[in-house]
Amino acid sequence: MRTRTLALGALAVALPANLAFGKMVRMKFRGAPPAFELAGRPVGGAKPASATPAHLTGSRIMAADDGALVIDADSGFLVKTDQAGKNIGQVEVARDAGLLTFDAVARLAYVADRHHDRIAVVKTDPMAIASSIKTPAEPYGVALSPDRTLLLVSTIADRTLVAYDVTTGAERWRTPLGSEPRGIAVSPDGTRALVAYLTTGTVDQIDLVGTRRAEHIALSNAVSGRRCRRCGNDGDSFARGAFAVTFLGERQAVVPFQREIPVQANDGAERTTSYGGGTESPVTHQLAFFGFGDGHTEQTTAEIAQHQPRALAWDQAHDALYVAGIGNDSLVQIKNASQASIAAGLSVTLTSGSDRCGPDGLAITAAGNVLVWCSFTRSVAQVEFVDPHGALASITNLTEGPALVATAMTAKQHQGLVLFHSAEPQISQSGSLACASCHPDNRADGLSWRIDQKELQTPLLSGRLVGTHPFKWDGTDATLRDSLRSTMRRLGGFGLPKKATDALASYLESLPPVRTPTRDTTQVARGKKLFETEGCRSCHDGPAYTDRDRHKFSGTLQESDTPSLLGLAASAPYFHDGSAATIEALLRDRGAVHGMADSARLTDQQVTDLTAFLDTL
Repeated sequence: MRTRTLALGALAVALPANLAFGKMVRMKFRGAPPAFELAGRPVGGAKPASATPAHLTGSRIMAADDGALVIDADSGFLVKTDQAGKNIGQVEVARDAGLLTFDAVARLAYVADRHHDRIAVVKTDPMAIASSIKTPAEPYGVALSPDRTLLLVSTIADRTLVAYDVTTGAERWRTPLGSEPRGIAVSPDGTRALVAYLTTGTVDQIDLVGTRRAEHIALSNAVSGRRCRRCGNDGDSFARGAFAVTFLGERQAVVPFQREIPVQANDGAERTTSYGGGTESPVTHQLAFFGFGDGHTEQTTAEIAQHQPRALAWDQAHDALYVAGIGNDSLVQIKNASQASIAAGLSVTLTSGSDRCGPDGLAITAAGNVLVWCSFTRSVAQVEFVDPHGALASITNLTEGPALVATAMTAKQHQGLVLFHSAEPQISQSGSLACASCHPDNRADGLSWRIDQKELQTPLLSGRLVGTHPFKWDGTDATLRDSLRSTMRRLGGFGLPKKATDALASYLESLPPVRTPTRDTTQVARGKKLFETEGCRSCHDGPAYTDRDRHKFSGTLQESDTPSLLGLAASAPYFHDGSAATIEALLRDRGAVHGMADSARLTDQQVTDLTAFLDTL
């Protein structure tokens, strides 16, 4: 265990030694985002919001007694720690697990097992799986009701929000969700729940006492005029990458996300070799603050410096909100978070020596300090934001705990994991973008980016890279390593050394396929027969459903690479330019790639059947 005293001021960006040829570099980039810049009127009032128990949302880490409970998606273990961050008990759930929530009274943890479609109910004294609750395909987000009698679960593949009786495990109700749902939170009065999404640009509000239908709330497009001032099209930006959500009392909530501008216009002087075509970063990182009134919703946004903000926690006693960015190992404190006097607090860099932290979860201790789940080192760090007198501190200590479990990856794959999420100048200009910026959760942001004067769709990565070469939409990169190098050139990065590029490719090649949604087996069988008889296999053949060839169509590319169909349900929109929003649109309209197939003669039933089959690939 190591402790560092931090004098906190302007945010610095740390370049880890293992990514910079053995040298530690600290940089400040011109035009770097502010620590916290509010765009609009605060939604809070004159007093702090009421208390919000931690079990009303899910996280990678939850405070428990003097220590914590942590679900490590790398190894698949749920670990209990003591005050020093040491492992004092563990139980295996499954690799790539979702979030957890903790009933401190019943001493039970609820962990989403994405692989086995269940909630593992874990006794924490001692650590043991007590029971399982069967769920629809791919549970991820979890939250308990205020009285801890209901467990709410969001499922990714089957796109549902389900409520379970925690005593019996019986399903109480369910409601449909949009594509790529992630974290959920319940209000302290139990009247509403919120669901965050990776790709819809919305947050769903679910009425828990009435119809239980979802109301889609668009994440506000209000951004600082300082940002992307030469883009000329700030209205064409998209909210993406919302992993988490939490309530601040009964009437306020906050969602961290990133704002993307995939097509930038620069007075005709387009940068043809960049993502978006512009001269500034096409991605900014923001917080959306919601205020819920009687029949209306207020919203304002703030820009932050935390790259890929995936974790947050609120200390009600001090009204301090904490947000961490996995892309640049930074943590920010926002004071008076639920009040009109909201303001930036302290900023902390979590990198220690050459080891990246990878903050992917935050929790608040009883004293008001912050527990950080460092997913790259698989350790818990504690940042003391509260002084011995119980007030918010101006200088604080960061205590680094030991590794709790061993990684399940090879050393090369783990290095690739870190690189994939790293916002570094080697990968992008000024370290403004990471691979995970456009590929959250190893998937896709659902956008088509302006590249080389063409709009090209972000492809799905998970389970789609082995045996699917060549790469890029025009098939010009023979190998994955070639594709990574050309992508970094487009991003403006100065490039990774060969071994680092190989590590990144090894990580990507190890990614499992995405989970497929549940579909009617009879429809799937009919759709498979259509796929076999209607000529689809002439191009989409083999285990990855691609002939690995290029074809000439009437679209914007001279030749188009045949994409793999694996994970098709999770890779909307479709075609190289994203011109087909859904699989049904692909089959009926063929988007801009005319001549791909003669699907116009398919009946409505055949389109439904073929769609059902394609969803299961």
